Amino acid sequence: MNMEPEQETRSEEELRSDLARTEEEIQTLRQVLASKIRHASDLKRKLGITVWEEFREEVGQGMKTIQESTASGLGIFSAPAYQKTTETVKAVGERTTSVIGSLGGSVARRLGEVKNSNAFKSFEERVASATGSLKERMTGSRSNSTNSFEDALNSTERRASQTNTPATTPTIAEEKSILKG
Repeated sequence: MNMEPEQETRSEEELRSDLARTEEEIQTLRQVLASKIRHASDLKRKLGITVWEEFREEVGQGMKTIQESTASGLGIFSAPAYQKTTETVKAVGERTTSVIGSLGGSVARRLGEVKNSNAFKSFEERVASATGSLKERMTGSRSNSTNSFEDALNSTERRASQTNTPATTPTIAEEKSILKG
C-alpha cells in the first residue's frame, strides 16, 4: 500500500487512539469484573457457601461429565464432552489456586500477628536468655570438667528462682482485682 506520508501519519494516529480507547475499556472491564467477583464472594459468604464446597462440586461435575461422555459411546475426546471437561478442569485449577493463595495469605497474616504479640516476644526473650545461659555453662564446663550438664541446668534454675521469674511463666500484665465491684 502506497500512502502519502500525511495519510500514514493520520492512519497511525487513528490506530493509536483506537488502541488507547480499547486499553481504557479493558481496564474498566477488569475493574467491573473485580467488583463483581468481590460482590459474588460476599454473597457466597453470607449464604455460607465455602470455597471448599465449590471446589468439591466442580470436581464432582467434571467426573460426571467424563462418565457421561464415556458411557454414551462418544469417547473422551469427542468435541463437546472434551471441551466441557477441559473447562471444568480449568475452573477447578483456578479455584484451587484461589484457595491456596487466600489460605497462604491468611496463615502468613496470622503468624505475623502472633510473632508481634507481647506474649510471644516475652517467650522469645526467655528462651534466648535460657539458651545463652546454658551455652555459657556448657562452654565453661569444657574447660572445667567438674561441671556437668545437670549442674549447668540446676544452676540456671537456681538463678531463675532467685529472681522470682521462672522461665516457664510468660510475662502477662495483671489487673489489681477482677472481681472488684
